[in-house]
Amino acid sequence: MEHHDFRGVDVSVQLGPCDDSEMGLVVKAPSIPVGLSQKNGKGSVRGASGFEISIKEAANAEIVRHWPSVSIQNPNRRKIVYQAAKDALKDAEDVKVASVGFFTLALEIARMPSWEVAEEIVKAVYDHVKTGTTLDRIILVASSPIQLSSFQFALHNIKIIRND
Repeated sequence: MEHHDFRGVDVSVQLGPCDDSEMGLVVKAPSIPVGLSQKNGKGSVRGASGFEISIKEAANAEIVRHWPSVSIQNPNRRKIVYQAAKDALKDAEDVKVASVGFFTLALEIARMPSWEVAEEIVKAVYDHVKTGTTLDRIILVASSPIQLSSFQFALHNIKIIRND
């Protein structure tokens, strides 16, 4: 696990799976479609018998927030990921939890470019802690080695990404 200090907040990145039971608030997907059906176009695989196949991410954290529906086809996908991360951090402050976990499996399955996901989540974290925070720890849980390296790059280069 790699750790970074963002104004006194421990920001770590690790490869999943990860036990979220010690995290105050997590951001995950309510269910993850495993493919795109030509018939329904809703991001699910429809079987011959008419059922849809999706994966549900288990959560044991106190509070669970969900990623909004977003995919590679959405031209505003970066803004959507950034805003969802900012909203989750604000929610964590409001309910006074000490730690937040961001899980990226759903975004990867939605074929979001790993560098876009990493940059937007890290930008949201960086922007949030700039004004002061009561959070102690933020955990970025990557679902693949590519996502892990994208988070590492974003964390090491946030000042360049943010033009600070």
